[in-house]
Amino acid sequence: MSFQKKSQVALAALLALSGAAVHAQSNASEVQSLKNTVEELRRQVEELRGLVRPQAAAPATASPVEGESQESIDARTAASKADIQGLRTDLENYKYDQSRLQERNIPSVTRNTRLGGTVTLGYETRNPAYAAGDSQTTAASTANPAEPRDNGFRAPTATLNLTGNLYRDYAEGRNLTYRLALNIGTTGTNATSNSQVNLTDAYIRYSYEPATGNLEDRLGTVTLGQQPVPFGLDAPALDPEVRAVINSALFVNGLDLGTRQIGLLVQGDFDPYVDFTNNYRAPLLGYALGYFNGNGPNKNDNNASRDWLARLVFTLPVDYTSWFRQLQIGASYYKRSPTVARTSTATTGFTGENDITGIDVNWTHLPFSISYEWARGKGQITPTAVDPDGYKRGVGQYINLGYTWGEQFLNSSKQQGKFDDYWPQSYQAFVRYDTFDPNDNARVVNDKQTRTTLGLNVFFAETTRFQINYFKDSNEAGTSAQPKRATGLQAQFVAGF
Repeated sequence: MSFQKKSQVALAALLALSGAAVHAQSNASEVQSLKNTVEELRRQVEELRGLVRPQAAAPATASPVEGESQESIDARTAASKADIQGLRTDLENYKYDQSRLQERNIPSVTRNTRLGGTVTLGYETRNPAYAAGDSQTTAASTANPAEPRDNGFRAPTATLNLTGNLYRDYAEGRNLTYRLALNIGTTGTNATSNSQVNLTDAYIRYSYEPATGNLEDRLGTVTLGQQPVPFGLDAPALDPEVRAVINSALFVNGLDLGTRQIGLLVQGDFDPYVDFTNNYRAPLLGYALGYFNGNGPNKNDNNASRDWLARLVFTLPVDYTSWFRQLQIGASYYKRSPTVARTSTATTGFTGENDITGIDVNWTHLPFSISYEWARGKGQITPTAVDPDGYKRGVGQYINLGYTWGEQFLNSSKQQGKFDDYWPQSYQAFVRYDTFDPNDNARVVNDKQTRTTLGLNVFFAETTRFQINYFKDSNEAGTSAQPKRATGLQAQFVAGF
């Protein structure tokens, strides 16, 4: 029974007994008995009051329940004023420490920025050796005598890039981003010990399709600035962190495709097939439309004409479990407008034509991968006896067969915890056969180039790998820089951050 109810019972009893005492004044013994009863009731009331007072004065401490955890008890326990004041003090100290850390140890920028880059270190051998006086040895002179060199260490390049958001569209995902990249590399000769710092990428990109991260959404961007040209598969892979083979395809350099250009590029895709279980996305059709200066990176255009490019990529619409998954067929067309000299001694020229057409097929179905690419260029030049019509035609192709084993590229392993940065690992072995004919005119013979490459890529961290390539070259023309027969071994370590 509660204290209140007991008090009411006691008072009622007191009133009743008091009334009885008035009516029984004549009997002294009954009066004395009633007094004793009242005193006993008063004593019980005082005892009840004594039990209630400690409960009201004590703090609201939760009583433990059998089997209840300490976390549950703490959640039901009220905090004192001293506890709250102590928490406020700790928060103020934490805010001060973080403010000092950002001011003294953390660089800051006006816009959201992410820093990245790579360091490439390597070793190479070649037989026959580079001749004395070759640009790869030392410029021969009395002050600097030279001798042949057939091996040596290399530190060819280091890259640094900054990417971030200029405007984030939280409503529709039409974001405006930017990228700035620098390449710090050797001059490629031994004439000087200095390195060169060149601007590689410098552009802003707008997403006209919502970039919400949903795999089912279409992609669509407009890029303005200096950037790689998306012709085929091998030409856009200019940076070491994205190139599977150390040397680019022969036709990339032969047709002058391995350069960045300044201009406008529209890229996107249609109708993506998505398998969320395997995190797989395959658009049915991808496209790219470019409009460039055409005079290479870090330079103004040298004429009033622009170059333009068109590319389409078709992906076979099959399920993820199909053997034909990720089978892509692409076609590229690049129309260039170079300045051509009218004669071999002319100092001025006119706007010429240079049309490059290419097709490519890529199939990556782990552990297997196959890629094939063909390209043909028809470029206008100063008329010569060999090319009296003033056009030089070059054609090249390559096929690459690869086999990959390991865990790094498996979706199941990407979700696992990693004890350090070098787990899990994957290995990729490949063989590549590459040919290029710089001038397929019937008047020009014995000028074809071929290269066979055996390679192994070892992937450590997400952005770190070791590459080793053994190549065998054949050049029908045969020059000091490109002997008729040459073999070599190249190894390099590409570390990204």
